[in-house]
Amino acid sequence: MKTKVIMVRHGETEWNVLCKFLGSVDLPLNEKGRRQAGYAKEALKEEPIDVIYSSPMKRAYETGEIIRGDRALPVRTDDGLREICCGAWEGLDGNEVEEKYPGQIALWGSRPEEIRIEGGDTFQEVSERITDAFWRIVNENRGKTILITSHMICLTLLMMRFEGRAVNELWEVKPIGNAALNIVEVSEDDKVEITAWSDDSFVPEEDRKGSALVAGRNYAEE
Repeated sequence: MKTKVIMVRHGETEWNVLCKFLGSVDLPLNEKGRRQAGYAKEALKEEPIDVIYSSPMKRAYETGEIIRGDRALPVRTDDGLREICCGAWEGLDGNEVEEKYPGQIALWGSRPEEIRIEGGDTFQEVSERITDAFWRIVNENRGKTILITSHMICLTLLMMRFEGRAVNELWEVKPIGNAALNIVEVSEDDKVEITAWSDDSFVPEEDRKGSALVAGRNYAEE
């Protein structure tokens, strides 16, 4: 029996709008972010969701609550689903980071495996953390349909693991939009099949926003 895992990036926050590095700063959704979560709720209304897990951060937890709707399920939190901590960069936009730490934005965009932000996580640490959390949750809920609400960087790194990609390929894959669905099916022998990657086709164009996390552009939309 397969285990289905539906992973959703949180809706928009005000710092996403301002292109500030958000990371571990615990901001709630803005009005648009709540609408985006509502679209995901509608898209998943027929899904027989058995359990819900979320990052403990407000923006992800609120997204999980909105998608849950009237299902009689708790939204459980797991620290392994938290977003990357950007340390000294948090609250800054890309231009401000470049002013304070010359050359680091270019390194972030071209060789993310090598970036070491003061007081922050490395991409490899986040990749290992989210992967551990994923398998812990799957092993506790075999054969069920699981909803996970989390964040762009950690979900992208997890999906890349499933494809056997290296961290340095981070900016080469499809960016995960706000409230986008990422769906995998896990077989009994732990083979993972990706059936959706950043599907936000259900979000109206006016409420959809392309990710800023692409090399050569702004990098602050975690």
